[in-house]
Amino acid sequence: MYSMSQWPDIVLSPAARPLIVLAHPDDEIACGGLAQRLPASTRFMWVTDGDGLAEGAEMRRSEYASARRLESEAAMATLGVSPDRLRFLGNSEVAIFDALARCASRPDARHDVFEHARTMARQVAAEVLSMRPDVVFTVAWQGAHPVHDLVHLLVRRAIEDLPRTLLFEMPLFDPWAIIPLRFPRWHTGTVHEVRLTPAETDAKRRMAACWPSQDVVLDPLRTVIAVAGGLLGIAGRGFNLDTLLAVEHFAPVPRDRDYLRSPHGLGLLDNPLERYKGVRISHASSLAPIVQALSA
Repeated sequence: MYSMSQWPDIVLSPAARPLIVLAHPDDEIACGGLAQRLPASTRFMWVTDGDGLAEGAEMRRSEYASARRLESEAAMATLGVSPDRLRFLGNSEVAIFDALARCASRPDARHDVFEHARTMARQVAAEVLSMRPDVVFTVAWQGAHPVHDLVHLLVRRAIEDLPRTLLFEMPLFDPWAIIPLRFPRWHTGTVHEVRLTPAETDAKRRMAACWPSQDVVLDPLRTVIAVAGGLLGIAGRGFNLDTLLAVEHFAPVPRDRDYLRSPHGLGLLDNPLERYKGVRISHASSLAPIVQALSA
C-alpha cells in the first residue's frame, strides 16, 4: 500500500526544466492539472500518433493521426500551453501493435521487432537528451496498455544518461483498479497527489472536451465511471467524472525496478483487454523480450 507525500520542491521550481512524455494524444488528461502549475519552461512530447483506432473511425490512418494531433493541440491550448512547447514524434501505433503481435506469435521474426524498438529508443533518447530536463513525467508502468508500457520503458532508458533527472509516472487506466487516473491501493512506495482548484478543474473539463475522435472510447469509459462510482458510493467511496478530474496522482519511478517482471506480478493480469488480430499481447510474450533486447 502506498503512502502520500508532499511534492518535491524541484517540481514547481521556476528554474526547473520539466518534460512530460505521453504515449499518444489524449493521454494529457492525466496531467491537465499538473500542467497548469508547472513552469512555462515545461515541454510536452507524444511518442505515437495514436492511429490505432483509425479503421474503426473509417478514416485513413494519416487523417486520423492528424485529427488526434489537432485535438491535443486544442486541449493544451485550453491550458495556455503554446504549440512551440509541444513535440509529436509520430510513431504509428498500428505499426507498434503489429510488432508486439509478431513478437508474441512469431519468435523467429523478433529480430525485426527488436530493431523497431531500438529505433524508437534511439529517437526518444535523442529527443529527451536534447531537452536536458531535470524532471520527467511519463505514463505509468501499469500492465494495462502495452503501448503505454513500451513508452514508459523507452523514457526510463532515455534518462539513464541523465543520472540527476527525476522520473515520475502518472497512472491512466487499469481495469483491475476500477478507478481510472489513480494508483490502486496495492501500489507500493510514495504517491504525490495534486488536488485541483475549482478553476483548474474547470480548465481541465474544457480540455477533456477537445477529443471528439475518442468518443467511441470515452463514452463507454464514462459509463463505467458512472456505474463504478455509484457502486462505491454505497460504501462511502463514490466518485464521478468531476471528482476524478479534480485529483491527479504521480509517483517516483524506482531506479531498481525489474522490467522483466510482470507489472502486476502475475502475467495473467497484464493487458487483459489487449488482443490484436487474434494475438494476445502479454508482458511475457511481447514486452519482456523487448526489455531484454534493449538491455543487450
